[in-house]
Amino acid sequence: MRMRQEEVHKDAYRRVIEAVNRGEPDALDGLMAVDMVDHNPIPDQSPGLEGFKQWMMSARASFPDFRGTVEKLIAEGDLVAGRVTWRGTHRGTFVGVPPTERDVAISAFHLVRFADGHVVEWWGTADLLGALMQLGASITTPQD
Repeated sequence: MRMRQEEVHKDAYRRVIEAVNRGEPDALDGLMAVDMVDHNPIPDQSPGLEGFKQWMMSARASFPDFRGTVEKLIAEGDLVAGRVTWRGTHRGTFVGVPPTERDVAISAFHLVRFADGHVVEWWGTADLLGALMQLGASITTPQD
């Protein structure tokens, strides 16, 4: 029996998360279009697939045991929405915070668009404020 297209897309999304978990950027080749668009890049991130790989390796530099658990997936047509919990031990500088050796859990949401079997667009948001609080970072607000 042939898999529905939505199930194929959900499987591809899971494989992206698994590649991040293994720290294997080249495993993203064939899953993501070379000219894919990451709508929420990190500062100085290159465009396309190479930029997404750059994000992945940056995350693993801060959290060498960085691992995502897919909590929920919903697919409709060419879109997949995923909720992921990223976990890791803070062993490298993360958004200016030096290593603390603390374990963190970061909740994230993604919306991913597929075309011709490849990820062509990626939107993501993560609870970075929560992550900074878990690391014990000082949170200040701008003064008038």
